[in-house]
Amino acid sequence: MSKQLILFLWTCIVIVLLSSVIKCGKSRRKREKPGLKYSDCGTEPGRPLRFFEVKANPVPIVTPGTLYVSFRGNITRDLPRDISFEIGLTKYLIGIPFPLPCFDSSLGSCMYYNICDNLQKYEVMGCPKTLKQYGVQCSCPFKAGEINVKNLPLNIPKVRGFAQAFIRGDYGLKLRVLDGHSKELGCIQLGFSVKKRYRGWLFKI
Repeated sequence: MSKQLILFLWTCIVIVLLSSVIKCGKSRRKREKPGLKYSDCGTEPGRPLRFFEVKANPVPIVTPGTLYVSFRGNITRDLPRDISFEIGLTKYLIGIPFPLPCFDSSLGSCMYYNICDNLQKYEVMGCPKTLKQYGVQCSCPFKAGEINVKNLPLNIPKVRGFAQAFIRGDYGLKLRVLDGHSKELGCIQLGFSVKKRYRGWLFKI
């Protein structure tokens, strides 16, 4: 690729970014207090899994740290055993969404197949006490009924390596629950912010 072509492409990118900043600046209003935004993004009218409410504390999410999550939903019929999770993760830079790829098959926009196979041990052993006390189903099949989980603690690990310099910012996450034929069973979309834990000389946050 010639230097002229590379320069032309970079010029186009800069123009697009600057035009976006100008548009944002013209319509800028008072900045909203950062919080967790959610929506049920399901498109299948007969989907069995629906989400009514999602809350989290603290927001912005602090890494490393503990995130307490509460959510309500409903499963109208038992879910099949052959379910998979499709996760799409997006980071926003000056308001422009950039989809993140899947890193190490576990971080980013990844597919998680055969969820029930990974939970099979709990069918015999039962749920760990740390999950049972919150009323979380941890083995298949996921039974029909109301979902009401309050203040479930989730460990947010420290991001290491090159990625830790870019972890801070605004994100969008879309989780789709699919059956063995890739038919949508449920979908939830989240918007949230992430910041690194500050470690000062006299105190830490």
